[in-house]
Amino acid sequence: MSTFSNKELYMMNGGNKLYIHKDGFGDVYNATPLEEAEWAKEIIANALKRIDTEENATVLKFAIESLQFHKYPELKALLMKKLKEAGPAKQVVLATALWSNWRYNKSFDILYQNLLQHRNECLNNVFLGLGEFKENDEAKKFLITCFEGDDDILIVKAYVTIGMWAYSGIPALRNNNLLELLHIENKNESTFKEAVEQLKQVFWPEKINP
Repeated sequence: MSTFSNKELYMMNGGNKLYIHKDGFGDVYNATPLEEAEWAKEIIANALKRIDTEENATVLKFAIESLQFHKYPELKALLMKKLKEAGPAKQVVLATALWSNWRYNKSFDILYQNLLQHRNECLNNVFLGLGEFKENDEAKKFLITCFEGDDDILIVKAYVTIGMWAYSGIPALRNNNLLELLHIENKNESTFKEAVEQLKQVFWPEKINP
């Protein structure tokens, strides 16, 4: 028998009853719609507080997803407002969410400018966020620039990003040993430049130069 109450199960899973069932508690969970409505208010209030105060990228992302799941009204407007008030690292998370959910056309530029101006603070958040930008042409151009440049840190980060893209929407990145050829250890090999050209063809199969 579950040692968790209905409310604990609901709150632990962010109100998503699918997760409750997946965790094996579906047979013991029996909250009423009225109870769930009250608990949902608590989840929304907690998420709003986190968006106000939290700086951690993972916690912020979870809070935004929670509001989206509970159909919080005017979520886009809220994130746009917070974007203007936020520090660099938090701006990156908010801009990423705006791109992921609404294809906000200034999102990539926000990531890029914060990387240029606040690299130490924003580096990890920017490349974590870029995992969501596989349909953004400017992001693709930026990753090519990383691979063609001399900054080993950016090459490694770009490599991790295309690794994520390879399994989240661009399966062609897994072809022809491309990921292995673009590994940082191969940077000085002739095959590395050839792999970058192959990467361009994956990004722009119409053979349009970036």
